[in-house]
Amino acid sequence: MKTTILALMLLVVVQSYTHKMTCEVEEEATWPAGSYCILRAGGSCPPGFSPYDGYIRSIKMFNETPKYLKPANIGDSVIKHHVVGHKDSDLYLRGCCKFS
Repeated sequence: MKTTILALMLLVVVQSYTHKMTCEVEEEATWPAGSYCILRAGGSCPPGFSPYDGYIRSIKMFNETPKYLKPANIGDSVIKHHVVGHKDSDLYLRGCCKFS
């Protein structure tokens, strides 16, 4: 399924007696004018943005413990061990940019 990043303004109504939360879309927001980049999530970019990717692989580290590297996926970007058990790491940045 093709997913795009959407900025939405949400109105949240909490029904305390049932502890249920419902969200209603008030309106779809537009991206501000200007030239900038955002992190990509879901594999594709919003209309008006182009994909840009970059990486640093096999970054030499002092130590591989969590004090020095916390693996994470942030949208489609990744911070990870290059090879578990070695003092190397990888950083993959996947973004979407627009230029005016």
